[in-house]
Amino acid sequence: MSRLSDVAEELRELDVMFNSGFDLDVVEKGFARKLIHAISTEDEVLECEALKSLGDLYLRKAKMKDHKAENFSKACGLYIDVLRYCRSADEKQVIEHRIKYAEKCTKLKYCQSHMESDIEVSDTHTLAVSMELHNLKKKTKLRGYGIVPLIEAYTKYFVAAVACTCKCKHKEVESLKSIGDLYLDKGRIGRNNAAFNKAVGLYRAAMDRCDDSDGRETLEHRIEYAEKVKRRMKKRQEVGQSRNNLVVQASGHIDINGKQQEDTDRLVDSFLILT
Repeated sequence: MSRLSDVAEELRELDVMFNSGFDLDVVEKGFARKLIHAISTEDEVLECEALKSLGDLYLRKAKMKDHKAENFSKACGLYIDVLRYCRSADEKQVIEHRIKYAEKCTKLKYCQSHMESDIEVSDTHTLAVSMELHNLKKKTKLRGYGIVPLIEAYTKYFVAAVACTCKCKHKEVESLKSIGDLYLDKGRIGRNNAAFNKAVGLYRAAMDRCDDSDGRETLEHRIEYAEKVKRRMKKRQEVGQSRNNLVVQASGHIDINGKQQEDTDRLVDSFLILT
């Protein structure tokens, strides 16, 4: 089975929901999660298909709901991004047809016009974007608790940045970094290796998009820190397992009167000194 077939199977449930007229906001979150997962694991096939699916979703939203120009613009921006992954002339032609359709509906000419997204952005400077994400964090915390609403909010911000026809890289970088920070916290608190890996993957993806030397240095430090915490956690787990094994060994040296043998005492004591 080819990777494309695997991806089609991975997206099948969301595709069924999309084609059956399920709540588009819910489906949008699902495709956005797949996009973030693809980026964090450097899965270009999944990333391409997730972008394409999001483009199709915004196209349908534009036909069904208000904010038609905004949604047509988002679809156009996402399709433009998909062009990077097209390997054949046929694939490229299909995407270009969708772009032209979206442009026709909104009278867009690629980057000549910029429609505001539902997350308003007046400046693409890193500080301005950081402030927007900070305000987004505050608003999200007012609506709900936990890490999931924040991940969803930052993910939506990232998708809006990718969908923007003017391609604001600062927004992509800062939102990926923010999502990475959330997964770093998740890994640290829950001792979750998968979360650490996702954080590192997102930091690397942000670094690939970052043209600023200071920004790249910051991301490098985050990657180093995440890897360091992950190694430390793994070592603690190994020590804990070794301790458990020694306790099991020690229990096997107890005589029928319940008196522990001297060699077992020495074994446990030496282990405790080393750890």
